[in-house]
Amino acid sequence: MNRKFLTAVALAAPPCPSVGCISSSADPMKGFTTMISLRKFCRSSIAWIATLCLMCGFANATVIDTETLTLTSADPTQMGRLNRNGIISDWSGPKPFPGVVNPATPYHYITCDLDVGALEAGLGFSYGGFIQIDFDSTAATTFLSAYLDAYSPSNLAANYLGDEGASGNFFGVDPRFFQVVVPSGHDLVLVFNETTTNGGLNLPGDVTVEAFADTLFTDLSPLSPAPVPEPSTLSLLMCGIAFAAARRFLARNAAAS
Repeated sequence: MNRKFLTAVALAAPPCPSVGCISSSADPMKGFTTMISLRKFCRSSIAWIATLCLMCGFANATVIDTETLTLTSADPTQMGRLNRNGIISDWSGPKPFPGVVNPATPYHYITCDLDVGALEAGLGFSYGGFIQIDFDSTAATTFLSAYLDAYSPSNLAANYLGDEGASGNFFGVDPRFFQVVVPSGHDLVLVFNETTTNGGLNLPGDVTVEAFADTLFTDLSPLSPAPVPEPSTLSLLMCGIAFAAARRFLARNAAAS
């Protein structure tokens, strides 16, 4: 299973020992401890529970887009950037806007506009607006966030959907990921910016955008085949007239012979 999900479970699990925490000291794999907290499990987010389902292999992601994002000195700049508050956006509810830091400092940024509905339809699937964004980057000076339909560098709160919470891969090796919901008929706009002026240039990050039908990571449904149009009444009438004329012609020829 993808290491990012193992990472999510490790982050969500409570430290041992604690109330309701069970250690598997009898496990033959020395040094491995299974930590389960019933109290924490019942209060956990939808995304954490769905992670367990994914670990059991109940769903497969539909990848709708992949990108490699890189900032250069020629890219536009904005004043200020999103605050990295360590909270990863998930489907349990909208993440509150984290605020802006250094509003007088310029930062390079680029955007990527994705028509989710068109991308999914092009792959032969019906719409699913539960989007997971994987970001593979070891850079501590770049950051990825998501917006609905449009991004305004002068108003970072407008149309905000969510972000990855922090910069750089988990433990330096496992790609970060975050989740947002994009309603049908709307676009997903990814914003890639640096967190230190000129410190995020020429540091590429790989983005994978996955779509699901609901918060349980249900696969997207295939599009229904287009219905075969029924013949119109006029078409049927014309066929009937042609058939009758053909029979009359054959009957006359038979009588003449």
